[in-house]
Amino acid sequence: MKRAPALMALSAFAAALALAGCSSGPSSSSQAEQAMYSAASHPIHVTGSVAGSSLRAGQRWAGSTASGLRMAVPVRWVTIQSPAALHRALRQVGLGQASAAQLAALVPGRGSGSSVDLADPGPVSGSGAQAVISLNCSPDHFPPGTHPAAGLTTLAESEFTALNASNAQIGPTSVDGRPAVLVYDQASVGTKTVTGLQYAIAAPGGRACYVTLVTEKPVPYEPAFGALRPAIRVMP
Repeated sequence: MKRAPALMALSAFAAALALAGCSSGPSSSSQAEQAMYSAASHPIHVTGSVAGSSLRAGQRWAGSTASGLRMAVPVRWVTIQSPAALHRALRQVGLGQASAAQLAALVPGRGSGSSVDLADPGPVSGSGAQAVISLNCSPDHFPPGTHPAAGLTTLAESEFTALNASNAQIGPTSVDGRPAVLVYDQASVGTKTVTGLQYAIAAPGGRACYVTLVTEKPVPYEPAFGALRPAIRVMP
């Protein structure tokens, strides 16, 4: 059943997640989804002298000044180096029959000179990409005076429309101390059912920055995506 998000009241942005719609029983997917949103609802408590300056075991840094983002990712995630490799990885995660509008909604900035694209090959060698993640910033084009929470919500709603998402949710959060929204889409792409997970972040200089993950296997990636948030850094 489609979950159509409403614009969030700005006072609610700092308080809690506001999810609209209906849900079925407590499936594994819904439990993983709840864990992801629960993680996003909690503030990040920074410890140490420099936020995000250290890595946990099994992590490495990804991102660049050009992409506008830097974040810690599992070491097994590989940076996609060529358009052909990106095309192959997107096909492997269910986007082989995606339209241009669906690709733009699910993986904004993919393959551009400023984006950083990565693939998770999964624990089994030779199985192909299990998920693709993209880091990218672009001008937000918010009208003057728009509150970041409202602007980001409007962008997410446009994404849902482009995808004709069968299941769509949005909730307020913060990333690197900045207003952000956590977006969940599930849509049919040809014969595939693809899940998109995204942090859309209000960034300095009139930018909106995106950390987006696409996969056909949402259950293991939903809580893992929630765990990425503390180590995402927005570059000046």
